[in-house]
Amino acid sequence: MFVFPLAPRELFNERRDQFMAWGIPRTVIGRVEPRVTDNWREGPGGWAYEWSQEAAAAAAGKQWQLAAALYGAARFPVICTPLRHDALRQQVRCFMLASIGFPTHFERVEVQATDDATTRIPIHLYRPKQRGDYPLVCLTGGVDTGKMELHRFALALARYGRFTVAAMDMPGTGETDMPLRADCDSVYRAVLTQIGGRAKKAIVGISFGGHWAAKLALQGEVDAAIDWGGPIGAARIDANRASRLPNGMTGIIANAARLPGMPDIAGTERLLQMFSLKDQGLLERSDCAPLLAVNGARDPYIPAGDVQVFHRYPSAQVWLLEGLGHCAAEAAGRVVPGMLAWLHACMHGDSARSRLALTLTQWLLPARVPGTSDHSA
Repeated sequence: MFVFPLAPRELFNERRDQFMAWGIPRTVIGRVEPRVTDNWREGPGGWAYEWSQEAAAAAAGKQWQLAAALYGAARFPVICTPLRHDALRQQVRCFMLASIGFPTHFERVEVQATDDATTRIPIHLYRPKQRGDYPLVCLTGGVDTGKMELHRFALALARYGRFTVAAMDMPGTGETDMPLRADCDSVYRAVLTQIGGRAKKAIVGISFGGHWAAKLALQGEVDAAIDWGGPIGAARIDANRASRLPNGMTGIIANAARLPGMPDIAGTERLLQMFSLKDQGLLERSDCAPLLAVNGARDPYIPAGDVQVFHRYPSAQVWLLEGLGHCAAEAAGRVVPGMLAWLHACMHGDSARSRLALTLTQWLLPARVPGTSDHSA
């Protein structure tokens, strides 16, 4: 893995709200930001070093959940330096200490991810406190956000959605130590099968993770899916532009794919083709499993067409939200309740209560781009 040009100020500006959503107080972010002068330096002034100092202080005070979130920031966005590898180890340690107080049942398990019995990946399982058989939701992040950063979302799915939640790092990221490849849907299939058994199964994918949610829905291999800002490859993208995505995103993706360095234009074109569901022939199907596609209309990474393409499927809904960026993250507090209500209706069955919840939460959504589909779940 390798480092690449990335200005700390740009990273803070883009991800400040995201870090707060993980549970990091604004005051702590404000304390760290002026101290960071270089993204890759391993000593004082370096991104991983300064975040790790805050994390160690939180751990010393036995604030385990805060420490885990801070170590998550320390290893961000790519685990390609010694301090970032150490931050991941410390994050797991603090997270497990924090798990004693979670308001759900929690278990860390390993799943055989491929036919190679030695390839196993850690999964975090959340279950409601009440006994019962619950549908399974696989929750996955993208190229820079892992399962521990999605802890609050996992809790919401388990507590309010009444799901068993299997949170995992996307291949190529976090603890899932295998390259990001076009056939990584097999990894998600293995997780769903081994953990879910005969239960109903869904997948919620955030950012690049939404690619896998859409792919499994198009293949009809889940009972429901949410693609929250995933790349689809519905139309040809300019490889020259894609090789220079803002905020280091091209380098982040290249690291997940385990490339030896930053791809040139030809290499970027190969990546685009590799993950194009259009080139794989999957967009030619007449329908898909119930699918909710969500994103902001001003996403700097994912073209609007990668959301609008799902208008054609009777079983899909599209929420393309006006004026918002990647994953409509600025309005997550208004978007997440709608996604929860939609998924609950799909997985637990239609009822007056679920219809009311879905109606109310959709009313709270930010404005949608005209033409957004409203197929029923």
